Amino acid sequence: MYKNNTNSKLCYFVIRIKIFSLYLLMFTFSASASVKEKPNIVFILADDLGYTDLGCYGSSEIHTPNLDKMATEGIRFTQFYAPAGVCTPTRASFLTGCYPKRVGLHVGVLRPDTQSGLNPNEITIAEILKEEGYVTGCIGKWHLGLLPEVKPNAQGFDYYYGLPGPNHARSDLYRNETLLKKNSELNYDELTLKYTDEAVSFIRKNKEKPFFLYLAHSAIHIPLYASKKFRRHEGFKGLYRDMVEELDWSCGEVLRELKEAGVLQNTIVVFTSDNGPAGVAAPPLHGGKGSTWEAGFRVPLIVRWPVQIPTGSECYEMATMMDFYPTLAKLAGANIPNDHKLDGYNITPLITGKNVKSPYSIFCYYGRDGKLAAIRQGQWKLHLLEPSERWAGKQPIKEALLDTKPTTPLPWLYNLSSDIGETNNIANSNSEIVNKLKKLAFEMDSELTDELRPFYIKK
Repeated sequence: MYKNNTNSKLCYFVIRIKIFSLYLLMFTFSASASVKEKPNIVFILADDLGYTDLGCYGSSEIHTPNLDKMATEGIRFTQFYAPAGVCTPTRASFLTGCYPKRVGLHVGVLRPDTQSGLNPNEITIAEILKEEGYVTGCIGKWHLGLLPEVKPNAQGFDYYYGLPGPNHARSDLYRNETLLKKNSELNYDELTLKYTDEAVSFIRKNKEKPFFLYLAHSAIHIPLYASKKFRRHEGFKGLYRDMVEELDWSCGEVLRELKEAGVLQNTIVVFTSDNGPAGVAAPPLHGGKGSTWEAGFRVPLIVRWPVQIPTGSECYEMATMMDFYPTLAKLAGANIPNDHKLDGYNITPLITGKNVKSPYSIFCYYGRDGKLAAIRQGQWKLHLLEPSERWAGKQPIKEALLDTKPTTPLPWLYNLSSDIGETNNIANSNSEIVNKLKKLAFEMDSELTDELRPFYIKK
């Protein structure tokens, strides 16, 4: 009797253990499946690419078949804005979801000898996604500080390959914290090829997990370069064209690898630029890199995600680089910390082709000197300070709409819905709108000044 009872108990416990193991296996499988179902994210950032440099944005000279196809397979935005006209502020804004001024990186760009950078206390989109189980990689140009405590591996990225400094300084090449080549040893003609190879390798190695790849190209930044395969044209504009076409090829290689890895359908691919073009015009837009005219801030945006985005979509509403922090966090199922105020919005409804309005009531344009230079509300854009007329480099800019400005005193008001080139100043006949926008600009700039979070500087 005792023996039989013992056997019964043993059988009972064995059955309980098996049932528990089955539940545990089901839970593990469910959790694993849930993680795997999170969308992969590839964010491709060009450097100094103009609004009209792609075929799908009107270029007839530059051939960009891969990005044009990506636009037909996803959505193309016509009013997407970088939050600055130069490199460092925009990159800080993308990673933090804030106006560059809010995180203290709104004045110019970080110098080659900088002892400062993006504050490690900021919570980057890479850190948010890493908490959600993403493998995070940054390939390419960083330009948010050279010190170990502010470089990519300290800001949420598991893997880094690229140039942590600015282009014009001919930065050294690193893999994580390991110096691979000094700038004097680098062949810059092959830089886009190297970044592309690294991106393909990152996708191949991490296809079994959700991953976030931030691919920040150095192209099309001056000085211009292109690999031998893509060097087909003469002169400055010819080499510029070659660089754009090589960049398009790179995007095609990334998409091809995503397809071969079997993850293309569940990968959000974003392509945009950090600011407008240097050395060439972007007609019909006025201005270029470094200015607060439209061509300095308005840039291409293409997003591809077959699961959610209807093919051939277009969005005519305003959105900005700041929006990708809350948007990607939401799509990954992440919670955004309450103690770090954001300026961007979750634009998932816009990306997925819903018929909704822009979440922006106003948008502020800060000049490279860090001063609030212009403000937009709806179709109205008011210039409070005189924009710089041209990129301050060695290449002359002679095209129309780059070296013209009103002869009347500031402020200048434009209706962007009918005057995208900012050629007809109508401030004198719209004093109420001018005064309203002045007030909104002062209030927003005062808020950012009061709430400014300091950038990092080595003591």
